[in-house]
Amino acid sequence: MSHRLHVRVVAVRGYTAAAIWYDKRSKGLGHRFLDDLQRCFSSIRSDPRGFQLRKDEFRHAMLDDFPYRVVFKLKGNDVYVYQIRHTSRKPSERFGP
Repeated sequence: MSHRLHVRVVAVRGYTAAAIWYDKRSKGLGHRFLDDLQRCFSSIRSDPRGFQLRKDEFRHAMLDDFPYRVVFKLKGNDVYVYQIRHTSRKPSERFGP
C-alpha cells in the first residue's frame, strides 16, 4: 500500500536550496541530490512505519548518497514531510537529532 505524501512548503524550500547549492558546486550534482530525495520519498511512501520514531511522532529517513534526512510524521494513510535537514546541523528541538 502506498501512502500519500504531503511536503510542507518549508521543506520544499530547504531541498530546493540544497539542490541549487549542489549544482553550483558541480553541474548535475543538484539533480543527483533530487533523484536521491525522490528515492527516499518512495521508500517512505511504501513503508513509513519502517523508519524509527526519533522524537514524539516524528520519524527520520536518511538519503543514500547525501548527508540529509527527511523528517516526517505519519497520520493514517498520509505522510507529512516537515523538514529536509543536513545531518551536521545543530539538532532541532522540535524534530530531534
